[in-house]
Formats: sequence, C-alpha cells, structure tokens
Amino acid sequence: MPISQKSLHVMLHLFLVYISWGSTYIGYKFSLGVAGPFMVGGSRMVLGGILLALVLMLSGRWRRPAKKDWIHAAWMGVFMVLMASGFLAKGQESVASSTAAVITGSTPITMLVAGWLFAHEPRPSPMQWTGLCTGTCGLILLACSQQNVGGVQQSSISGMIWVFTATLGWVAGTLLTRRFPFRTRLSSLQSCALLLFVGGLECLVVAFLDGEQHAMHYENIRWPVIVAFAWMCTGGSVIAYACYFWLLEHVPIATAVSYEYVVPVIGIFLGWLLGGEMLTWRMLLACSMTVGSVFFIMWHRERH
Repeated sequence: MPISQKSLHVMLHLFLVYISWGSTYIGYKFSLGVAGPFMVGGSRMVLGGILLALVLMLSGRWRRPAKKDWIHAAWMGVFMVLMASGFLAKGQESVASSTAAVITGSTPITMLVAGWLFAHEPRPSPMQWTGLCTGTCGLILLACSQQNVGGVQQSSISGMIWVFTATLGWVAGTLLTRRFPFRTRLSSLQSCALLLFVGGLECLVVAFLDGEQHAMHYENIRWPVIVAFAWMCTGGSVIAYACYFWLLEHVPIATAVSYEYVVPVIGIFLGWLLGGEMLTWRMLLACSMTVGSVFFIMWHRERH
C-alpha cells in the first residue's frame, strides 16, 4: 500500500525534529571548547532568531511586533532561553552530552509534578506515580554511574544540577504560558523568532557580566566546531521549531511530542559516536528507565 504524501511530510518533519534537537548536546560539547556556555547559548539563539525572522520576512509572513510582544518575549526568554539553553550549556561544561540528553529527557516527568503542584493540573494517577518513581530511580542510577567510569569522572553532580535546572526553566515557561495565555497578532513562528532573539540577548548579557568574552579560545576553532555550531543555529533553532509547530497543526499532540522519547537516545548515540563518551550497562539501564517512564506517563496522559 503506497504511503500518502501527507504521511511522507509527517515522517520528514518528525525526522528533522528528532535529529535537530537530538544533536544539540554534541553541538554544545564541541562549541564549549571555543567559548563560554552563555556565550555559545546566546549566540546560537540570537542567530537562530534572526534566521527564522528572515525566513518569515522572505515568505511575507512577518508583522511588526508591538511593545507588549517585546516585553512578553523578554520575561519568557528568562525561562525558556536563558535557563533552558544557557543553563544547559553551563552544565555541559562538566557533564557528558549523553548524560545531559537523558536528564532533559525527563522534562515530562517534571512537567507532570509541577503542573499538579503549581498549575492546578490533575493529580497524577497511580500508573503515573509508578512512571515518576521509575524515572526518578533512573536519574539516581545515572548520577551514580557517572561518578566513575573506567577510573575517569565523566560528569559532576553540580553540572547535572545545572542541566536539571535548565529543564525547570522550560517547565516553568510552559506552565506560565498555560496559566497566563498571551494574546498577540503575531504567528506562533514569529513569536518564536522574537523569543529566541530576545532570550539570546539575555544570555549574552550574562556572558559579558561573567567575563566570558575574555576566555575565548580561538585556537580551538576547527571545522567540526564550525559545523556543530552552524547546525545548532539552523537545525536546532530554525528547522526544529518550524517543523515542531507544523506538527502541532497537522498531527495529534502525542505524535508531535514523540521527540521526548527519541531525543535522549539520539543524544546518547551521538555522544558515543562523535564525542568518544563511554557507555556502561548502568548508564544504558538508567537511560531505559528514564525514557521508558516518560513514554509510560505520556501514553497514559493521552489515553485520558
């Protein structure tokens, strides 16, 4: 039976989202050898926002943002860009990219608990509590397994805390968006471009306040670094967000958010393949527990 054109479009958009966001972690690993975390995260987001805005302008879908749009982008950028991207990069200074991928893959678990405690979301069901316990045990096992792999410490606890705090920023921004919906004439993609640009500027401000401009290592610029950073700007920002918003409009939400199951796996694979990171049976077990619990929670949520 031939595959329909719409099905092909859906599969292509899903593939691009998986690859784009799944490769962000290894992209940070390479780029952090040249610049500081907030410098890398801010530059990536600013350039991504500009590129997305240019695409919208060339396609005739750009409207001039109002003052309230800039203000909204500024305070939302603190959570969804400064924390979600800047803190992630900060954590990856001392955390393996595969570990960062697994920790951020637990975002739906944090979203479920935070929504119940702070956003008047329904109380987790017994099956969801089971998923929460499994995911938490997976993260604890991951933290223990990362302390000494082959006699070498791969990830620090402080770095893992930075990465986990980055997920809290994304969760907080999402819940605030639900709790206080913002009315605007801008399209979702244009609002996204504005968010990336303003949030990226906030990251750069933190970078300059922290003196990261004085710790640049231009001698470490190599073609792999250039390719990795360019891909984060284009793939991780423009392509991923554009494809994700397209999926939200054309497929069920369960299909659109399926990246939450796939991205950690891609992050771990690329960390091993391109970053030379070690994998042990404990790390693979922790990954299976965490990713499996996310699938269990999301599957149950979509059925009710």
